[in-house]
Amino acid sequence: MPISRDAPSPLHLQIAEDLRQRIRAGEFEQKSFPSLRSLAKHYETAQVTVHDAVKALQQEKLIVSVSGKGTFVLPREENATTGANESESLAEQVASLRTELEGVKERLSRLEGGASPHEGP
Repeated sequence: MPISRDAPSPLHLQIAEDLRQRIRAGEFEQKSFPSLRSLAKHYETAQVTVHDAVKALQQEKLIVSVSGKGTFVLPREENATTGANESESLAEQVASLRTELEGVKERLSRLEGGASPHEGP
């Protein structure tokens, strides 16, 4: 998924979605998860932006960080091989709704901030 600075969705949510897709595709199963520094370099953004994306994935229980050891992808549940399980599906729906809500909030903010100077008496 390409990351766009012009998209209505914040960068950290776009990065989280890209990483989510890469995790589900099995890209990180045989190795530890990349460092914040390497992810920031890969996505050409600040480490704090990547940190926010990683934090979202931790809250979804897709990855876990172990102090002094690194960040790792959590194993999938055994029943995930039969199709998308309910918790994964729900997590995807919540993530999608959050992304959509952030976009709506940003557009609303632009509309409110861009009120016509000719308004008034």
